Amino acid sequence: MDISVLIVDDDKLVVDKLVEGVNWTQLGIGTVLTAYNIRQAMEILNEVSVDILLSDIEMPQGSGLELLEWVRNKEIPVECIFLSSYAYFAYAQKAINLKSREYMLKPVSNRELEEALRSIVEVISKKREVQAEGQDKRAAFWERYLLQENGNPALLEKAYRDGTCLAEAEYNLEIIKAFPDSDIRKKKDLVLYHFVIENIAAEYLEEHQISLEAVIRESDYEWVLVIRGSGTPEQLKEDSIQLKACLEKALHMRVCIYMGSPALVQKLGESKKILEQMEQEAVPGDSGMLYEEEWDKREIAYVSPPWEIWEKEMTASDMIEDTQEKLLCFLKDLWDRNQVTISVLEQFRREMMQMIYRYLNKQDVLITRIFDGKEFDEHYEKSVATLPDMEMFIKYIFEKLAGFQHQDNRQESVVEQMKQYINENLKEDLSRKTLAKAVYLSEDYVSKIFTNVTGISIPNYVASCRMQKAQEFLKYSSLTVSKIALEVGYSNFSYFSKTFRDYAGCTPNEYRNRVKN
Repeated sequence: MDISVLIVDDDKLVVDKLVEGVNWTQLGIGTVLTAYNIRQAMEILNEVSVDILLSDIEMPQGSGLELLEWVRNKEIPVECIFLSSYAYFAYAQKAINLKSREYMLKPVSNRELEEALRSIVEVISKKREVQAEGQDKRAAFWERYLLQENGNPALLEKAYRDGTCLAEAEYNLEIIKAFPDSDIRKKKDLVLYHFVIENIAAEYLEEHQISLEAVIRESDYEWVLVIRGSGTPEQLKEDSIQLKACLEKALHMRVCIYMGSPALVQKLGESKKILEQMEQEAVPGDSGMLYEEEWDKREIAYVSPPWEIWEKEMTASDMIEDTQEKLLCFLKDLWDRNQVTISVLEQFRREMMQMIYRYLNKQDVLITRIFDGKEFDEHYEKSVATLPDMEMFIKYIFEKLAGFQHQDNRQESVVEQMKQYINENLKEDLSRKTLAKAVYLSEDYVSKIFTNVTGISIPNYVASCRMQKAQEFLKYSSLTVSKIALEVGYSNFSYFSKTFRDYAGCTPNEYRNRVKN
């Protein structure tokens, strides 16, 4: 439990004495912030959570009383101790009216101040315990009610009696679903994601005066938010859109929200079932928002595109990009007519890949020559999650096909292209993935043919080119060795020196001295 304190005094010596003289750690105070006027203090209070305000009253740019009045008007939950050189009754009376805990006259001994702080820390700790107990109790009820025992009248009646939920209040369910860029799932990351979702949702909704009852993790990348009705449905939608943007920024991944309609507690089970149906079938668009009230549960008959015509056009034409555009337009037309579901996308993807396999077979090209298995699988799995994901998958497929179609794919030619790219980009990333992308082929394939043609692996060839370029710099330029390392693609100077010594038999400086003498 980290309790924070903000010290505000225009006298820097006083501030330094308090920071150094008080045993903050022993008191249970982990964060000590300082400000020298109320403007600085307001900036800190706007940006950081502060539990205790320890402030002077008389300051040139505004009094501590004005600061506390501003705090109370902003409804920031802060406990306050005033330290003043003046025993004015008016000051003390104002401090009491603003619910200051203590009004202490300077000079104050560290022992007296620590006693006052200790009593405030106890008050804060008890408040937190009660709050946490209430939150845990609410969260336990909602998780049990929504995920385990929905419709249990005894459970619901008990929750009404103890105030865990309100019989007459309306609630909204929101399912938050995150779409990670990779399928690599680390346990520590999953814990972090839940922490981020819980805290950002609580902070954002509280800031907008919306009551967040619980955040329930339903699976690794899926959470259920229980929100008590507040404001108009339109305003809640707008707030949810903004919350989604905040979550995407924090998680660095796409987020979709399935938003339920307002309902009494006993009807939330039905709302959750509808949201789950939407998850199974509804496809989020660019906005990433889906609403229960707009969900159309009717069956949609799949209409197959003219694959045979498109395949013939791909085979006969050099403009494979035209086929990509037709696929994207077909999908957009389906979307505009509300004809897109996950089932539709799955069928569309299946048929598209059959067309691609047939096309490559006619070209006598194995798919593994163009597409890397892991990269392809990630795009493939994500493609039916949202409309943008399917569009991205189509562009990924046709970018690879177009690049392959438009270049000389003889092994010797490909290797020459790679060599040219390497020598023109020595200071850039020259990983196998980067080089494969440059020639529109798979990583495994380019690695294999490069070794077959040159007799040397890609990493060894890249290192050799970099060392040769480094020798040129050392011989003909006045650049420092560290600058030369960066110019040939090494951000780690020690690693560059070791690699150079292994290659040339001496250090970079020894080589420079040798060739210039």
